[in-house]
Amino acid sequence: MKNDKMSLVKAKVKAAGIHLGISLLIFLGILYVILFQWYPGPFFTAEGGWNGIMLMAAVDLVLGPTLTLIIFNHTKAKKEIVLDLSLIVVIQISAMIWGGLQVYSERPVALVMWEGTFYTVTEDYYQQQNITLKDIATYSDEKPLIIYAETDHSVAQLEEIQRLNQQKIPPYAQVHLYQSVKENMHKVFSQQVSGDLMSSNLSQEDKVGENLSQSYVFIGKAKYRNLLIYLDAKASLLEIKIRQ
Repeated sequence: MKNDKMSLVKAKVKAAGIHLGISLLIFLGILYVILFQWYPGPFFTAEGGWNGIMLMAAVDLVLGPTLTLIIFNHTKAKKEIVLDLSLIVVIQISAMIWGGLQVYSERPVALVMWEGTFYTVTEDYYQQQNITLKDIATYSDEKPLIIYAETDHSVAQLEEIQRLNQQKIPPYAQVHLYQSVKENMHKVFSQQVSGDLMSSNLSQEDKVGENLSQSYVFIGKAKYRNLLIYLDAKASLLEIKIRQ
């Protein structure tokens, strides 16, 4: 009896280990997408990319292997084992899809200047307004999109701002206020920050290699950190940095 229990434990641990190894490979692929596609550069830190990674890790590295460790029993018939593992895979994939959709919808897709500051905007704000990224892309060809927002203070527009505010959609995410940055360069450039602030956030490598000291720099705000946004004389995006 004791040997049977030890054999079962070893089989469970082996199965869970194999499951963990496969899950780890999948997680590394997801991690790559999060780091380089969904939250590139400083957005990973500024927008709380670790939160997304921890969510995906909990689903991929903990849930599946743990269920395998609990349920797997090598003494069952092969058909039962396949059924058990299939159910675990379905649960794990369903949870991963749900978690992935959450992380994906909260990724920053645009930087919108509102009242002199660039704000990161996530896709879920646009989904609430039934607007697609393809619609938003008409305002910018940058990645992330660089957009200017301004109100004309008309009664109709102010009422729409208030209506969307009640839905917890801030003005910088309200598409009816959007305009092209390149068509409002004089307004945008008038909001640049002082040269001292720009210089204090540049390394020597930046100054020599990218010549960011010759650019226009603006304050940006993300979920967890403030940013510095660098534009060239044509209002094209040069660089995004965490504000020190």
